[in-house]
Amino acid sequence: MNLIYIFVLFALTVSSLVNSVRWSRIAQREHYIPGYVGKFYFRWVKLIPFNNLYFLVTIIFMILSLWNPYTAILVAILTLLLPRGLSFDYRTSEVKQTERIKRLNIVYFILISSISLASVWLEYGYFLALLANVFSFFIYDQALKLTKNFEKNQSQNFVDKAEARLSAFTGPIISITGSYSKTTTKNTLKQILSTSNDIFVTPESYNNRLGIAKSINENFSSNNEIAIIEMGTYGFGEIREMCSWVKPHISVITGIAPVHLERMKTLENILDAKSEIVDLTGTVVINGDDELLLGQARLWTAQKMVIDCSTTSSKAAVYVEYENNKHSIYISGKYITSVKGPKILQLSISLSVGIMVALEMDISTYFNKVKELEKTTHRQTMLKGNLGQTIIDNSFNSNPISNQSSLDLLSSFITKGKKYLITPGMVELGDDQFTFNYEFAHNASSVIDEALIVGYTNRVSLMLSFEENNIPVKFFKNRDLAVSYLNSVVEEDDVVLFENDLPDHHP
Repeated sequence: MNLIYIFVLFALTVSSLVNSVRWSRIAQREHYIPGYVGKFYFRWVKLIPFNNLYFLVTIIFMILSLWNPYTAILVAILTLLLPRGLSFDYRTSEVKQTERIKRLNIVYFILISSISLASVWLEYGYFLALLANVFSFFIYDQALKLTKNFEKNQSQNFVDKAEARLSAFTGPIISITGSYSKTTTKNTLKQILSTSNDIFVTPESYNNRLGIAKSINENFSSNNEIAIIEMGTYGFGEIREMCSWVKPHISVITGIAPVHLERMKTLENILDAKSEIVDLTGTVVINGDDELLLGQARLWTAQKMVIDCSTTSSKAAVYVEYENNKHSIYISGKYITSVKGPKILQLSISLSVGIMVALEMDISTYFNKVKELEKTTHRQTMLKGNLGQTIIDNSFNSNPISNQSSLDLLSSFITKGKKYLITPGMVELGDDQFTFNYEFAHNASSVIDEALIVGYTNRVSLMLSFEENNIPVKFFKNRDLAVSYLNSVVEEDDVVLFENDLPDHHP
C-alpha cells in the first residue's frame, strides 16, 4: 500500500470509531437491543428531508472510491455528517458512561480495527474499511449481539445479591406492571402507605432487571416493612425472569394499551407479556375496566385471588368515584372513605385500595392520615409560565389513553385565551402509529386553537389531521424551537399542553 492508501485507511477507521458516540446513544436509550442502531439510522434517512438523497450520494461515492482514494476521504467525512439531524450532541439526556457502554464500545473498536487490519492483510487496500465506515451502524449492532449474553451473565452476581436481600425480607412484596399508570400507581400507593409504614419503592424508570437489582442493592433497608417494585418489559420472558427472584406476593396490572407495539406487534402479545407477573404470585389486582384483563382474569380465579378495581362500575370489588377533586372509595359496593386528589389519580387510587384489601389493611385509618394525594411529575403537572400562561406538563409516557385524559383536562379549562398543544405525537406504535397519531390530532382539534408539532417522526399524520380540521399548525425541528416561538405569542390567559417529549435519538 502506498502512503495515500494508508492515510485513507486511517481516515476511514477513525471516522467509524468517532461515530460510536452517536451509536452508543441510540443503543443505551433503546435498552441495548441488537438491530435498533440500524433501525434508527434508517428512520433518520427516511424522515428527514434530503437524507435519502445524501445516503444515495454516499453510496455512489463509496463505489467511486474503489478507483479514486481521494473520494474515500470524502466518504469518511460524509459518514460523520450523515444522517443529517442525528448529531453528536445530546439534547434530552447525556449518555451515561457505564461499564456496559464502555465494554460495548471496546468490542466495537476491536471489530472496526480488525476489519481495517483484515483489509490490509488480505491486500484489499482500504475496501473493507470503506464498507465498515459506510455501514458502521451495522457493525455496532453486531457488537450489541456479541456482548448480549456476556452482559447478562456479568450482571447475574448483581441480581443474585438483590435476590438474597429480598429472600431475607419478611414483609409483603408488591409488583406493578401495565401499559400505563405504573409509576403513578406506585407513587400513589407509596403516599398512602408511608403514612404508617416504612416503604421501599424502586425509583422512577428503574423497572427492568438491572434497574430493580440496582435499587434493591443500593437502597433496600432492613427497616423497610413493605416493598413496591415497578416492572416494565419490552418482550416475552422479561417479567417472568424478574418475578423468579423478586417473588412478589401481590401482582398488579394497571391496564393493557397499544404501547410498545413496535416490539410486541399485537395487544394480545402485550397482554401475555404483562401477565407473566401473576405466575408466581398469590393475589392479582387488576384494572377492572380493561376488557382484555377481565377476560384473562377468568383463567386465574381458580388458583389465585383476583381483585378487580374500577373507576366506572360500582359492581367491582373496588370502585372509586371522582367528582370535584374528591375520590370516593367503595369496597363491595359499600362506601368507606374519600380522599382529595386530581382526576388522573382515580385509577391509581382504585388499584392502591385493591392492594390494601389484599393486605387486609384498615382503609379508613390510612386515608384519614392523607390530606391530599399528589400527581407524579410530568403527568399532567400544572405549572405557571413566566408570562402567566397555564402549562399542563404531560411529557412522560404518552399513550392513547393518557393523551385523551390530557385533552379532557385541557377541555375543562374555561379561559378567554387560546389553547395550544405542543407535541411530537406518540412513538413505538408499530404499523398503527400513523393511525393513532392521526386520531389523536383529530380529537385534539375539537379542543385546541393552535398546534405546534415537534420533530419529523409523526409530522405527516399530525399535520394532515390538523389541516383537515382547519386547526392552525406549525412545525418545529425540536422542542426548544417550539417553545421559543410559543414564548413570542403566548399571553397570560392562554393554556398550553405539552404532550410527550421525544428523546433526541428520534427524528
